Amino acid sequence: MTSAKTGGAPPRRPGGALRAAVAPLLGLVAAAKHAYELYHPPRPAGPARTPADKGLPTHHKTVVASYDGVPLRAWVVPGAGPHTVVVCHGMGRTKSMTLGHIALLHRAGHHVVAYDMRNHGDSGADRALGRMAERYISDLRDVLYATAADPRLRGGAIALYGFSFSTWPALQVVPRSRVPVAAVIADSGPAYDVPAGLRHFAALRGRTMRRWLRGPLTLAVQGRAFEFFAMRMLGLADWPPDLSAYDTRLMFIGSAEDTFVRPETVERTARHYPRSEYWTAAGAPHMRGVRFDAAEYEKRVLGFLAEAFEAFEASEKAAEVGDHD
Repeated sequence: MTSAKTGGAPPRRPGGALRAAVAPLLGLVAAAKHAYELYHPPRPAGPARTPADKGLPTHHKTVVASYDGVPLRAWVVPGAGPHTVVVCHGMGRTKSMTLGHIALLHRAGHHVVAYDMRNHGDSGADRALGRMAERYISDLRDVLYATAADPRLRGGAIALYGFSFSTWPALQVVPRSRVPVAAVIADSGPAYDVPAGLRHFAALRGRTMRRWLRGPLTLAVQGRAFEFFAMRMLGLADWPPDLSAYDTRLMFIGSAEDTFVRPETVERTARHYPRSEYWTAAGAPHMRGVRFDAAEYEKRVLGFLAEAFEAFEASEKAAEVGDHD
């Protein structure tokens, strides 16, 4: 201890010095673990809710991923037809989180196909450390092909409905699919600047770390390391995708109270596509516009889909006439 004669601050205890030394290293380890769990999250415990819980007709479907054989579990909720909406959930969630949207689409007469992404819900798992974007895009393309080939869905147009993370593959699959996509609805995503979005996500995660791990240096290391690991694992290319050659209608929805993917970052992505629509759901947290701004959400989503499907049908008829000329 420092005596009263010499003055000055007492030296730091060895325990505190050790914690200060190892904290950045632990931040690095936490970042790697967090990045892996981003694409391989823990499965929720307990039974999952299904469309049958809402009184909706439900068929179960399995699509085997062409990329590596992972089974993708899906619900098929038939509607009055003829058009179908393929619904993709957010990261760390399952298809059960989209039940409100499934019910909304079914009431409007649409068929719905909702599936669990790989490493989520009832779908199979991988242990991959790279090319995750390619896997998710390929999986969605497989679901698109299976949907187009399903005789129960009567061959109408197909739209995609993504949330948060799944909005990225929903946009990227459009130029990679032989099945045309009439429309994409992107709710609470995607961020235009993906690395910045990952750093923001890391900062949110940092707030939950133990107090002694929240020093400026440790948080900076953890944020940059998480961005590095997550981007390397994702392998994101061609972002944002060039969709100028496609007639796919695009609608982006921001959530006004979203702390995960802030609405201005979604709006920036929408501005990249001049013909797209953008709207902010008032008072809504992440992916919760359907509940917090219900009437306006329903009006805008269903109106957008009706126009997109009508435009797709008109385009198909014009193409048939041209083929016969």
